[in-house]
Amino acid sequence: MNKILNEQIKHKFKRGEGEKLAAGQITWEQFVTCNNDARGVRYKFEDLSRQLFTYEFLSQNKKHKYVHSNPNNPGIESEPILDEENNRYIGYQAKFFDKDADYNQIKESAEKAVKHYKGRLDVIYLFCNKALTTTCDGYKDIEKMLSDANIVLQPITDTTILDLVRKYPSLGKYYFNDHNISHEWFVNRASITVDILGERFNAEFNVDTEASRDLSIFLQDRYALDYYNGKKRNLIEEVASLRWKFDDMYKYARKLSEFVISIPDVNSESICDVEKWQEMISTAFENDINEIEAKLADAQNEYEKIKNRDKNKETRLKIYIEKLKQLKELFYWLELPEIERNLLNKKFLVVEGKAGMGKTQLFANETISLLDANEDALLIIGSDCLSDINIFEQLKNNLRLNLDFEELIDILDVIGEINGKTVPILIDALNESWKPQLWKSVLPILYKKVSEKNNVRLAISFRSEYQEVILPERFLVSDNVVQIEHRGFRDNLFEASKQFLAYYGIPFTPLHMFTADIYNPLFLTLYCKTYQGDEAELPVLYERILKNANNKVHMNLKKAIESAGYDETENLVFPVIEAISKMTLLSGRRHFEKSEIESLEIWTTLGLAPRSFITQLLRENILHDYESGGKTYVYFSFDQMNDYFSAKTILSMLQTEEEIKKYVHEHVLDIANGEVRNWGGKDLFVHVCALYATKFRKECIDIIDVIDDESDRMDLFRAYIESFEWRSEIYLNISELLELCNRYFIEPAVLWNSFINNSVKQNHLLNADNLYKVLKQYSISKRDYLWTIFINGKTTDDDRIAQLIEIYNKGEVLEVSDKEQIRLLLILFSWVLTSSNRWLRDTTSKAMIEILNNHFEYTEYLLNLFSDVNDPYIIQRLYGIAFGACVKRNSENKEIFKSLVEFVFKDIFDKDMVYPDILLRDYARLIIERYLTEYPDEKKDYEIEKIKPSYKSMPIPDIEDQKYQDKDFKKGLFFIQHSMQFEGIGMYGDFGRYVFQSALRNFEVDDYKIFNYAMYYIINELGYKGDLFDDYDSFVGRFSYDRHRVLKTERIGKKYQWITMYNILARISDYYPMKNRFSMEEERVLYDGPWEPYVKDFDPTLNEHNLSCDDAPYFQQVDNHIKKSIQEKNYVKDDMTFDEDKWVRSSSIFWKYQKDDLLLTDDAGNQWIVLSKHADTGREDLAFDKLLIWNWLYGYFVTDQQLTILKEYANKKVNLINSDIAEIPETYTLYNREYPWSSGSKSVLDWQWKTMELETGETKLVESIVEEPQFSWVDALLKAYSGEEGDVKAEQEAEKKIDEFNIPTVTKIYKREEPVTIKLERILNATQDLLWEEEFDASKEEVLSYSHPCAELINTLELRQNKYDGYYYDVNNELIAFDTDLTNQKAGLIIRKDALDKFLKLKKFHLVWFVNASKEIHDESLRITKYKDWTGLLEYTGDSIQGEYYIVES
Repeated sequence: MNKILNEQIKHKFKRGEGEKLAAGQITWEQFVTCNNDARGVRYKFEDLSRQLFTYEFLSQNKKHKYVHSNPNNPGIESEPILDEENNRYIGYQAKFFDKDADYNQIKESAEKAVKHYKGRLDVIYLFCNKALTTTCDGYKDIEKMLSDANIVLQPITDTTILDLVRKYPSLGKYYFNDHNISHEWFVNRASITVDILGERFNAEFNVDTEASRDLSIFLQDRYALDYYNGKKRNLIEEVASLRWKFDDMYKYARKLSEFVISIPDVNSESICDVEKWQEMISTAFENDINEIEAKLADAQNEYEKIKNRDKNKETRLKIYIEKLKQLKELFYWLELPEIERNLLNKKFLVVEGKAGMGKTQLFANETISLLDANEDALLIIGSDCLSDINIFEQLKNNLRLNLDFEELIDILDVIGEINGKTVPILIDALNESWKPQLWKSVLPILYKKVSEKNNVRLAISFRSEYQEVILPERFLVSDNVVQIEHRGFRDNLFEASKQFLAYYGIPFTPLHMFTADIYNPLFLTLYCKTYQGDEAELPVLYERILKNANNKVHMNLKKAIESAGYDETENLVFPVIEAISKMTLLSGRRHFEKSEIESLEIWTTLGLAPRSFITQLLRENILHDYESGGKTYVYFSFDQMNDYFSAKTILSMLQTEEEIKKYVHEHVLDIANGEVRNWGGKDLFVHVCALYATKFRKECIDIIDVIDDESDRMDLFRAYIESFEWRSEIYLNISELLELCNRYFIEPAVLWNSFINNSVKQNHLLNADNLYKVLKQYSISKRDYLWTIFINGKTTDDDRIAQLIEIYNKGEVLEVSDKEQIRLLLILFSWVLTSSNRWLRDTTSKAMIEILNNHFEYTEYLLNLFSDVNDPYIIQRLYGIAFGACVKRNSENKEIFKSLVEFVFKDIFDKDMVYPDILLRDYARLIIERYLTEYPDEKKDYEIEKIKPSYKSMPIPDIEDQKYQDKDFKKGLFFIQHSMQFEGIGMYGDFGRYVFQSALRNFEVDDYKIFNYAMYYIINELGYKGDLFDDYDSFVGRFSYDRHRVLKTERIGKKYQWITMYNILARISDYYPMKNRFSMEEERVLYDGPWEPYVKDFDPTLNEHNLSCDDAPYFQQVDNHIKKSIQEKNYVKDDMTFDEDKWVRSSSIFWKYQKDDLLLTDDAGNQWIVLSKHADTGREDLAFDKLLIWNWLYGYFVTDQQLTILKEYANKKVNLINSDIAEIPETYTLYNREYPWSSGSKSVLDWQWKTMELETGETKLVESIVEEPQFSWVDALLKAYSGEEGDVKAEQEAEKKIDEFNIPTVTKIYKREEPVTIKLERILNATQDLLWEEEFDASKEEVLSYSHPCAELINTLELRQNKYDGYYYDVNNELIAFDTDLTNQKAGLIIRKDALDKFLKLKKFHLVWFVNASKEIHDESLRITKYKDWTGLLEYTGDSIQGEYYIVES
């Protein structure tokens, strides 16, 4: 008996007294007492009934479905729901009566249930707090009425309900215990917690991070729903935006879009359905995906076969391959990452992160967000747990609960079930508890408890270094645990930091991007709160931080401080920090037990209690703490703060240089017998060095000379160099620093990183000015070994310089406190141009152009500064950048431009020998040509002929044959040898044959001689050495190859190949004539520019991030007309009387709309005219629709006479289309903004004029007289002069006679019919297509191709591209013309009507459109089974479009 009693006692305490009391008080009286709140007892009874109904009758359903209670639901509380176990539809009715049961009220509900649910409802469970007499007439009438409707009535009343509640203890705790937990309670708790957090939580400002998204997914809040439903919408929008791009491949994307549209949006109940989305797509589109992959493989193989052989086909294939890749990616758009799958399904989240990353902000912001949405959430902070007792007891006391924390979880689960929402518990900063190790025994209990609940989730956070102290062993591998790391702003550094600084009104400058702790929200907060309009170094920042902390201590501990006799002017934090610093110095330790800090004499001296003061320093992030070995330790939040104040203490204690050096030697580093014994003093050492230098105006790094170990000296010197980032005074010059670097064998990467981090600081030893001095002194090969290999790797998301380059490349403008920062930044970026990483070099170039657009004055400065640098890669690209800046500058700056042109002319062209680089020369020429185009009156000031080829240079010398093709090179030189070899010289390389030799074919040169000299040049002139580059180039050669895209990182040897090729081509073009590729004769022409041979590699005038224009209108009518045309087509197709022959010969509303849409009106009332366009009713939809209507409208400018003739024959329904007319001139050889004014544009402009021969539709008989051989005489000749085989004399005689023999001919007359033609002379195409697909331009992701107005329009109207690429403005900065492809609309190339009218009047032209159109019927294989071609002539009359479409009769 005693044993049983003891077990009962144990069970009692295990379950908790609160649970026992709740079970004992389950009465209706207690129910009324505990639930008489604002909602009322009846609503609470309905909630209880709904939960009992769910628990008892729906718990066996495979899929949980939330039962919604609706007060307006007829007859029952919610819609009938399937009881899967018994295969019947059930519902419930809740009736709470204050007195006796009212059967009439029950009957009224039953009647409604029969009326609305008869045939759809099998059982009604009637919950009633009163006992019902089932034998009374009233009840029997209700039962019979329901029975007649085949509905069973099942009463659950009075004590039966109370017994069921006892079956589910959590319901008892919630409904029958006076816990007072309501939404208002959650709000009140959050308010208290936020007050405690103070400035650690900013309720007004929050930056979204990857961690905040992950937390939303875990808690399945409204942001998670928006995120997933938004991904679906984004996919649909992406598909829609690609409609015109994909053409006939759009059928795949359209099917996908329609399928995704059919997927319902997720809500709080169905959010986990997102896990099925990808599987649904993969299953439904398995065949489509396979087809796309097969097409992609075929296209890639075909591309390899024709690469560098057929430029046009190569371009088309590249575009096609890019489309296929993009199309394939769409089918995996909704794929769910594994981390998100875990976040959705697991119930316990662990958030860890370093100090200051924003974990508290994350939890507090999520809590407030949920509460603001009228949802429930409980926020708890670890710093509230300040005692040694059990954590559960502390939580119970802190929350002012009359029940255990575990019972609270039961209640929260019930609340979550009632509301159909998860109730999260977020416990922040477990490490801030007075004894964090107490959580280790609590977490398994919480894990088990939460894992059992369906409506509660628990998230905890702590600093990363506390993981072993807080988490039980193997806790993270538990089934229901998921872990994330809060990385602060690392994942969104620029946007997050910019937002953060903007909130405090601080401009975001390039300097911020190089600040080491910029990703840390705590550092940013401290920085912003101490910001005084300057860019203070860290020591100054720490002084300000302590001053601010002192103000907070005075505010939060006001009563205690006043009691001790202090006023708010006295600094109490400084002496405490100094005391801790002294203890650090005396003990040699940085971390102290809390008890040691509490025992400092400073507390007695100040007369203050230590615990509350220490807690305030912890909250202000001056100090941090952690748990280890059962003890709590305290240390400075920032180690550098500790070191800084300790160093200050040293210099205040000691006066002379010798005393300080001796102290550092003996105590800070503890050097004995040449060995460092205190490595913990390394950072303190560099702080002492900094303060020593400030005090004595000299450095003391020579202290480390007494250390014997070379690696130890190097390690200390590295820390010394890195400290320059926060030092404002350095007493070294650059030569002395380099000497020290050599002395201590420092790794170059350490020095380069320091140069980058300090690059934009004025007057800093390691700024870009001194980087220039250091790098310039090297040979090209030595520099590439030391610097270029290093900078090639600076391309990851974590590299600040790469991030900053991307920021500028995208057109972002950073504020600068001084323009000197821009100058320094441009110098740094210029040195990045040495890189053989194509993405880095090209993207940096685009970034520099964007900077120079606004700071054009630095263009000449850079060219001058780098003019004698020995790396052609830099100088060539700087001239390209300069040209880009000239045509993209944001203001006229004529005098600056003029000065630049004078410099370029003098430095490049006005010399005996012109710089031998074929691209640099062209860039320089374009700079001058652009200036003279803008200011033609100044042509007289320049010797124009000097800027035109050919130039003077050193001829290619005849060197001794080195037989490089036979040499047994290894590694780096092996790669160069095999890459450079031409066809016909051993096994050719791709570069040698398809790039270099391809360009040489235009000249009459000896390929072998050129190959021999090129190898010689790389090895002897550029100085390529295997001992410098073998390892690097072998690695790049093996692991950076991808034959289907531009190599992002190339070998250093490949860089030298490019330099050599551009150098040799320049020199060859000066002395060797070119073959005319377009002549059948052996005609020779002079070289004119790098468009022939085509060797351009980078367009400095085009940026893929600059193609979206805020000024461009969008024409909704175009979209509406396409939709209506498709609707008409579909209506006809579905008509039972559909006649294919009749349809292809009948007109269409599509063509009416096409004609109407040649004249457009934007939202501002401005009218636009289309110059050319293509449109169709959905070629991409042929897999569904089978019918297709399309047209090309080719715009041409014609004279009065030409118009008269064209209209005459159009009225006769003559086919006006021929192969010359039905095309738009296209070129890939021009830079975007050199069109149409440059020398390279001249040949392109000729193609815009077409000599048109018009076939009248009539024929004429033509006679032709032909002299034909009499073949019988040939036979006779063969017979007469054939001899015996082997008869030499006979053969010689026969040859002599053959030479004298003439074959007789006969005259014949042939007659044939030919079409009658009329020559219209030249007409002008209104459009020019520019294509930039150059495969070696790594700054773009895909081929860029857009339409531009013809040159005559641009020149006459004085149009130019301004801020945006592809958009033409007039002199008044009004947008005049652009290709609507740029705005993702197929309205065509359009021009403002008023501008066009002006042009037509000035030139006495008319605008007409030649129509090339068709109506087609396709079969299942998309083959055309029937069609009819249509043509026509449309005319712009000034206020309307005249003309008609008509059938082309064969």
